[in-house]
Amino acid sequence: MPLQRLPNWIQLGAFLLALNAGMVNVLGLFTVLHQSVSHMTGNVSILAMSLLDWQPEHFIYLTLVVICFVTGSFYSGLILGNGNVAFGRRYGLPLSLVAIFLFLTWLLLPYFPRYGLLWACVAMGVQNAMVSHYKGAIIRTTHLSGVLTDIGLALGYKARGLNVEKRRIFLHLLIFIGFLLGGLIASALYPYLKLNSFLIPAGLSLGMSMAYWIFYFRSSSNSHLD
Repeated sequence: MPLQRLPNWIQLGAFLLALNAGMVNVLGLFTVLHQSVSHMTGNVSILAMSLLDWQPEHFIYLTLVVICFVTGSFYSGLILGNGNVAFGRRYGLPLSLVAIFLFLTWLLLPYFPRYGLLWACVAMGVQNAMVSHYKGAIIRTTHLSGVLTDIGLALGYKARGLNVEKRRIFLHLLIFIGFLLGGLIASALYPYLKLNSFLIPAGLSLGMSMAYWIFYFRSSSNSHLD
């Protein structure tokens, strides 16, 4: 496989995962303390502010948000054992967990808003830890800081006349576009669907899980026949 080429399933998977996270993060911004659920940088900053201003209710809640995100990453690490992208790993299991946790978010938010949204943090922790690297490229699908940094670095290298791996730029652009599109979709649908909007990323996660298992078992069967 040439360096500039990525397997189609990795390109599609990265795009859909970023789309998923873009939707979930915007929906999280619409609820409770309007904090991010797909990445923790801003939450830790708000946590520090609430600690200094001594707002214990906010401090405790944001601490739980961070703990839940880490817990999700723990689940992913426990299931997969490695963050390097490779066909044959049990990605269907963490994707199913993401779907279940987002469904719990939808189920609990009307009655326990803060407690319900914590499950979305767990879901994003699971998703973010699912894939970390592919042939040297760092992959993060729930936030864009690293993605935009790598795009800027690549442009800087290109301006200096250095060689840049196009596959990495393309992958990061896919993630950026997916996250942005997910945010647009959630922003457009939330005024009409309200909390039911969480069912869309939950369904997408479940659909990705089922599609991966079907693809995996079909490929395994074909290899055995060969």
